[in-house]
Amino acid sequence: MNGPTLIETTTPTAVPYPRCGRFLSQILPFVLALPIATAGCANLNSSLNYSSDEAQTAPAEPALVETGLGVPEETLPEVYVELDERGKPWYELVRESRVARQAGDYEAAREALSKAAAQLASRPADNAQRRTVHSATARLAMLLATSGQSEKANEIAEDVLAEAEANPLVGGPATADLAYYLAQKRTLAAKESGIPESQLSLFRIALLVSEREAASNERLMLAYAVSKVASRERDYDLARRAIDRAVLDSKILEPLELSQLATLKIAKMRIALTQGDLATAEATGAAANRLLDEIDAPAEYRAIGEATIARIIAERGDTERARAIAISARSRLGDEPPPGNHGSRIVLGELARLERAAGDLDAARRIYAEALDLPAVDLDIDTDLVGELTQELAALSEGERADVIPADPEVTTEPAP
Repeated sequence: MNGPTLIETTTPTAVPYPRCGRFLSQILPFVLALPIATAGCANLNSSLNYSSDEAQTAPAEPALVETGLGVPEETLPEVYVELDERGKPWYELVRESRVARQAGDYEAAREALSKAAAQLASRPADNAQRRTVHSATARLAMLLATSGQSEKANEIAEDVLAEAEANPLVGGPATADLAYYLAQKRTLAAKESGIPESQLSLFRIALLVSEREAASNERLMLAYAVSKVASRERDYDLARRAIDRAVLDSKILEPLELSQLATLKIAKMRIALTQGDLATAEATGAAANRLLDEIDAPAEYRAIGEATIARIIAERGDTERARAIAISARSRLGDEPPPGNHGSRIVLGELARLERAAGDLDAARRIYAEALDLPAVDLDIDTDLVGELTQELAALSEGERADVIPADPEVTTEPAP
């Protein structure tokens, strides 16, 4: 039986293993070629005209300046600061601005907020992050304004309010407070200087920005104030928008505060009348008078409501009913209207306009004169009313009709909601 053939693995003489022999045979040519390659590099160095090692220097200013490479050593700190600032997210910048503001470094606070705003500028106006930065900037401006640093405050406020005017959704309570504060402050300064300057744009910003927020007493008072200013400056659309907001907030916040609601409705009635919206003016006035009856309001307020409704009805052509209501309004003032009372002037002015609308110009002139004979009251609204009544009486004396209500062929016949 044939067994397996055994292969001899040892020899009496020292012969390298076949694997080692193959390795030496492969590497030997490279070892032998090394001196040749070295000589070739030397020849190449000579062919490139490098006369010495000192000539082999790198360019002085590589192009990789963005990462700080190749920049002179003395300017590296500036580069690192710039790169560090670029890498800070908006919320870190807002935190830095808050720290700087608390430390009294308002310029650093402003700079940090400016960088944060730039990062978020492309986001929608109602984006929460963008609104956060905007509100922080508004608070910084308010802090400066109330601490006597008006110039710096105005610089910051100009940017904040311009952004809010372009898109009110970006603003919040801080923006509304800033706009309203500056509007009041500048109005007072203009009055003291004797050079009237309208701040209606700031009042408008305050109102429009506040509309996004929930109902509050602060917004109710703001809206009522804006309605009065807008009425004085004859921006009746803004006045109507503001008084509608005030009425709605009053119903939400204090539905049982009937006196406040009645006062607001009387204001809305008078604004709607001035707009030529006679149907809404009459309906709103009737609702206001019902509230005044329910709370047994002072005679002056009830007389104002009745006299205004009487004038509205006369404007709509029902002279007989208008005069019946006017008699009630006049009786509430008594035989002698109280002196120095703005409400009495309002009532007499509306009764004069009623007679003018009814065509009895002699009666109108007589009541106009009676209203103007009352002593002046130190109120802007009374000064304005005296001016209006004076102009209307002068127009009647010239045989002309001078309507306070702008001529509008599209007078509404249905009350607005």
